[in-house]
Amino acid sequence: MSRDVRHELESRIKDQFPALFITLVSVLIGLVLADLISEARARMVFLPITLSTLRTWSEFAANLFSALVAWIVYAHIGISRRRIPALPDAFIAFALPLCLLFGNSFVGRERMWPWLYFASFFLALSLATTLWLVHTLRAETELATFRRLLRRDGYLSIFVTGSPFYLAAGWADQHHYLSPLLEVLCVAPAAPSALLACHLFLRDWHYAISTAPAIEPE
Repeated sequence: MSRDVRHELESRIKDQFPALFITLVSVLIGLVLADLISEARARMVFLPITLSTLRTWSEFAANLFSALVAWIVYAHIGISRRRIPALPDAFIAFALPLCLLFGNSFVGRERMWPWLYFASFFLALSLATTLWLVHTLRAETELATFRRLLRRDGYLSIFVTGSPFYLAAGWADQHHYLSPLLEVLCVAPAAPSALLACHLFLRDWHYAISTAPAIEPE
């Protein structure tokens, strides 16, 4: 294969990869949302308003907004990348949506500690996959400004603080140390935290794009 043909083939793959990545993630997130709604209709109790139903509302909102935020982050990082796909890209595309799909089964259950353990694992997985995605972005010279996404006061701080918090809360609830009110107080910040993470990510993403060096046309 000549150098020109190889270069053309690589360029074609790099041009098509972002759209394929975003399409796959969109389909998987759509499946997660459809499953969450199906679970809600089948077994979740939202009324009358009690501590138990407030906890269910909070868990439902947390999974809902986590799915939407995952799509937003994946989509924005996906359209920023232009590279030959590798095996980790396929793993990342499936990892968070399938984790959320599995986590839907814990929403609205009588015991809350399985959902808390799920939340801890989901945030840890979110941190790991995001670090990999940002690492691949930084490998491209023109996208070096994306190191801003790794700021300590950025959206990664939500993952870093949230994962151990929910792990500890899950252990406490499993051993009956949390009252129904404390359970609600533990899960209530989950949905707002997801929205805050989205806001911080978009802030840093827009800054990284605006400060990226201009690329001279070939």
